[in-house]
Amino acid sequence: MGIRGRFLTLAAAGIGVSFIGFIAFSILLGKLAGFIAMLVMAVSSLVIIYVKQRGGLHNKRRNKGIYVYNHFMRNRY
Repeated sequence: MGIRGRFLTLAAAGIGVSFIGFIAFSILLGKLAGFIAMLVMAVSSLVIIYVKQRGGLHNKRRNKGIYVYNHFMRNRY
């Protein structure tokens, strides 16, 4: 089904980081090493996203604690 929801932002960040990694590795070690590093970073970030996405409902953020809403049902008259 592809990448959905909040994972789109993570995918864009992963691709951006892999591009920056390509630039860094190509300056330090050469273009081939940069290309390999870019592929490894991009594929690993996409695999992590797909694994997290497979978690489905159990992968949602849950805030722990007790929240008290003082003025939730306030009389407006």
